[in-house]
Amino acid sequence: MPVDSRLAFVLEERKALFSRLDWENPISQLQNRVRGEQLYRYFLLTDSEITGIRDTIRLHVATTPYYLSLSDPKDPNCPIRRMIVPTSDETILSPEESPDPLEEERLSPVRGLTHMYPNRVLLFSNHTCSVYCRHCMRGRKVSSSNERMTEDDLKKAFEYIREHDEVEDVVISGGDPLNLADNRIEFILSSLESIPHVKICRLGTRNPVTNPFRITDELCKIIERYNTDHLSIFCNTQFNHPLECTKESKLAILKLLKAGVSVGNQAVLLKGINDSCETMLELHKKLLEMRIRAYYLYDPELIPGSRGFRTPLYKGIEIIEYMRGKIGGMGIPQFVNDLPGGGGKITIAPNWYLGYYPRTRQHLFRSAVTKKIHLSYEPEGSAYTDLYPHISEKEWEGYFP
Repeated sequence: MPVDSRLAFVLEERKALFSRLDWENPISQLQNRVRGEQLYRYFLLTDSEITGIRDTIRLHVATTPYYLSLSDPKDPNCPIRRMIVPTSDETILSPEESPDPLEEERLSPVRGLTHMYPNRVLLFSNHTCSVYCRHCMRGRKVSSSNERMTEDDLKKAFEYIREHDEVEDVVISGGDPLNLADNRIEFILSSLESIPHVKICRLGTRNPVTNPFRITDELCKIIERYNTDHLSIFCNTQFNHPLECTKESKLAILKLLKAGVSVGNQAVLLKGINDSCETMLELHKKLLEMRIRAYYLYDPELIPGSRGFRTPLYKGIEIIEYMRGKIGGMGIPQFVNDLPGGGGKITIAPNWYLGYYPRTRQHLFRSAVTKKIHLSYEPEGSAYTDLYPHISEKEWEGYFP
């Protein structure tokens, strides 16, 4: 079929899809999700995409019509499309890749619960998502019905938490916990609120991005009911590109804020999608306009079929360095690497601190704004001077010729 005819077909199919559902009904969005074998109706697919859809070694393919509507049917480099449609890169397992690089399964004392940090646990509450993002780091579990968490599984996880009074903070993740029914969400939140030593609950959800209509008044009432003096509920979402910052998403965020929930963003650095300094700055400016604070910028995980998304480590450092001085601090994320092997998260930052010059008790810094060298003094009698990287006489002369 000629390209013009194909494009006319795709545009007509999109129009038909968007018109046949109750657009602002989150259930209608889920019931009308587009699967991998249907993507040819809504995109002018490339050979690489056709191969990726057929042979991906990653999770299932699906998107809500809402999220599909943000994508470009003609441009294979469209950032939203890249997060929806597999390419041939997803068919290749590289030697360094692993289904579980963070070793969450090894650190799982009971089904669905990861205990990596002493005082925190992650609860895998649900195996489904509104959109199966191609860069998902938990593809080994997400979209697999074998990973469904039953009520009994959840009760066993809560019993483990109850028996470990060092656990103060519970991250509810998945999949997407907000894809659960309201009564299941209430069961989870009420269970956590009843455990005396659990003080913090963090909801990890991408629904404000992919199906913002899920943030209903009824859901927010449930969240507000358990957002008490005893349990503080936070929400971390994942906006990766400015195109995702829509009026629908902003309305969803405002509802969460009115329920007393602080919202942060955990972006993932993705090759060809948001790995430019300008794109990341624009994204975080828009997030602040939506009242979302920056939290993390993740270095991509070494997951199977992910070579098309991974960036050099320095790219994240470069982006954070570029953003400093161009946006308020609450709009600058921490660049983090979740260490393979279950080592937990570490922050990686530009080298603003250059070292310590013992002869004058001065620390040397490079300004993010002026790019010039600035000096500050160490207190007299400090017991920490041997712990700093020392500036030699030659290096000092190089800074101040």
